Amino acid sequence: MNSITATTAADLTVTDTQPIDAMAEFFVHLGELANVNTNQILIVSGQLLPEVMEQSVQRAVRQIPLLRTRPKGTHLRGVDTTKNQWVHYREYSGPCDFNDLDFRRLLMDFSSAHRLQWRDRPPLQVLLVNGGNGHNSCVYLSSHHGVADARSDCLLLRAIIDHYAFLSGVAGAIEPSQSLPFAPLPKIRPDWFRPLERGRRWLRALASISVDLLRSDKSLPVKLKGQRWETETSDSAIGQLDFFQSLIPKGLEARLASTAKSNGVTINTLLSTALAQLVEKTGNYRSGTLRITCAVSLRRLIDKRYDHSFRNYLIPSPIRLRAGQTTRALVSSMHNAMARARSDQQVSTELARLETLMLILRLRPLHGLARRLLNQCLGTNACYSNPGRIEEDFSSFGSEKHKTQSYVGFGCLVPPYDFILYTPTVNGRMQLDLVYRRSAFRDIHEEFAAPFLDTLRSLLDELSTPPRS
Repeated sequence: MNSITATTAADLTVTDTQPIDAMAEFFVHLGELANVNTNQILIVSGQLLPEVMEQSVQRAVRQIPLLRTRPKGTHLRGVDTTKNQWVHYREYSGPCDFNDLDFRRLLMDFSSAHRLQWRDRPPLQVLLVNGGNGHNSCVYLSSHHGVADARSDCLLLRAIIDHYAFLSGVAGAIEPSQSLPFAPLPKIRPDWFRPLERGRRWLRALASISVDLLRSDKSLPVKLKGQRWETETSDSAIGQLDFFQSLIPKGLEARLASTAKSNGVTINTLLSTALAQLVEKTGNYRSGTLRITCAVSLRRLIDKRYDHSFRNYLIPSPIRLRAGQTTRALVSSMHNAMARARSDQQVSTELARLETLMLILRLRPLHGLARRLLNQCLGTNACYSNPGRIEEDFSSFGSEKHKTQSYVGFGCLVPPYDFILYTPTVNGRMQLDLVYRRSAFRDIHEEFAAPFLDTLRSLLDELSTPPRS
């Protein structure tokens, strides 16, 4: 095992204050109302060592300046994290298995009990669970959503894996030292923050919020009724979350890619259309407006140079579609809606929506009003987020004796969402993953995953058939 006394070149104290932008501050305030922990969970063969894991996380944190900051007012200030304990350790009587309800509950209960309030504590934690009889181990990496999106979490997890391999003395393992920097949006896109442009953004945002308050969008019918927020008067089970992890069948994955190409649309468009069709069919909606929320990443939209930086770049964007359209018309509507969601003007408007809502979130006496506004402005219980192809190698935890058995990654589930659908491609295979409210579904596979795949198959069948003249 290698020495643990060396430090990386990025082990610097963050002394300069940085402004905190809306994408980060929004989750700081939202964390007072809901759980905003993000989740990366890896089950690997063999037993991982807690003390080596602790040292690995310490070294990874040295590479990431944002993890060594705390929000104070509207700025971020550097803090000393050298004495922090990052890793919690548990033992589980059986093997770590995502199909085991009690094992999933252990992970989700840990997240609920250890919420990452960034103002008061570091925005990162790791739970290491070793399965009974040396079966396997589970690494559960949690970050505050104000600091990390899916890409940031993957970069962080890969850094921890590389440090673990190096400290364990794996042949050929190299100690990573590259810093993963961050920058607030006013430095990345100063044109959005010039007084005139900011005023225009705010006017568009206020108009958009006003329209939201007048609309009643169609959502996916679920078992749960009423309050999604965890308040003193709400059901104590409302904050209990669960997750589902699966692989999309290879044949369906291949058909998805070929059908998207032959119809001149993206795979994202087809997956989103299938979700919209499931909402329409399950609710028997023949008219009205269907709505889902789509997570848009700004990383490559702004500049590809920010692809290897560490911060949250996700903006929630509404996708509204008229119910009752033919399949081809719905695909075309979805394709256009996704393009608008990724446009510069729509992204800047969604940013301004966060900025205006934050004026209320900053005032605790107005949190009741904030909850009502968020319910109306988000306007749906369904969210779709596609992290795309995960570039990092998660086939093992740094060595052949720790081969990966299962992987899942998902963000936080805040009201009024009842579920978020994810379709990442990990180690060459597309997954269908979900995080959901346990109170909203009796059986997530029967009530959502299986019907979604059936809807997707029907969609591909119809798009593969020549249209009638």
